Amino acid sequence: MYLENPVIVEVTVSFNKDIVVKDYTAKLIKSLLISGNPKLEELFSKSVSIIPKPIHITPLYAIEKTDRIAKLKAVYTKFVPKGSTAKPPELIMLEPVNIEGGREYSFLIGISIHSLEEVLRGLTGVERFVFGNRTVEVDSLSYELHYIDVEKESESIKRGLEERNTTVKVTFMSPTVLVEPLTIVKKRKKFFLPTPSAVFFMPFVMVLFDVGKLRKSLLVKAMHCLESVLSTPYTALKTVDLVWYVYDNDVLPALIGYIKYFVDHSALSTVQAIMASKHNFDFLDILSKAIIVANVYGVGSGRATGFGHITTEVKNNF
Repeated sequence: MYLENPVIVEVTVSFNKDIVVKDYTAKLIKSLLISGNPKLEELFSKSVSIIPKPIHITPLYAIEKTDRIAKLKAVYTKFVPKGSTAKPPELIMLEPVNIEGGREYSFLIGISIHSLEEVLRGLTGVERFVFGNRTVEVDSLSYELHYIDVEKESESIKRGLEERNTTVKVTFMSPTVLVEPLTIVKKRKKFFLPTPSAVFFMPFVMVLFDVGKLRKSLLVKAMHCLESVLSTPYTALKTVDLVWYVYDNDVLPALIGYIKYFVDHSALSTVQAIMASKHNFDFLDILSKAIIVANVYGVGSGRATGFGHITTEVKNNF
């Protein structure tokens, strides 16, 4: 479901008039897609299944071109606190964002090949849609499809992970709400430490499901192995920030920024040997595919509502 020809849909859109939005802008994207194809509402709806949804969307991005390079900057109402304070701001203190009429914006959709047709119907079937108490008119909309060759990219990532002095950089391109991976009881409080297992927990679930090895005991072992292989740097709390955003008039926290994990090659060799001999489990292959899945479907919770969009870079530093 997740590994079979996943697709990233890169959408460029503009609207006829300015839109002032205080709520999270991924809700605007979701409304656009469901208006274009009501069948997508079922795909986005909450599920009691433990299997993650095979769809991921981002918030709206402003396209900023500098030195002929186009960069994407997430557009949403936010507050990034200074210093060590964790006190949430008052809702009234957060200024709404203005989405300019006629300006090009972008958003991404990570989707299973099996649901791609329905998503494309949602993109091509909408000229106007209702968002909140207003009608939004689409001025122009186009998209590009990026098909992911999982096996080919996995081999490239594996070679990178096996090299000495390798790091795995994860950049949180949208607010991210992580899942605490090793708890027995689901907690109401969210997890805000970007440990390797917290970041890659959901992608590991997806990959293990696809390869027929999704068992709780094996998933827990894989998370322990991941913590041994990827070392969290002491700079983590300097490069990752807390951000407050607005969702349904609630001010809620998430993570933004980036983190760069160091690969412990001694631990990787040991883990690879133990998991292969005891569990017939190719840890390096699963990890490389989890990194690919994370780029397509996001990480943490709320991936289908615009959270947890990341990019990764596996890089040799010498």
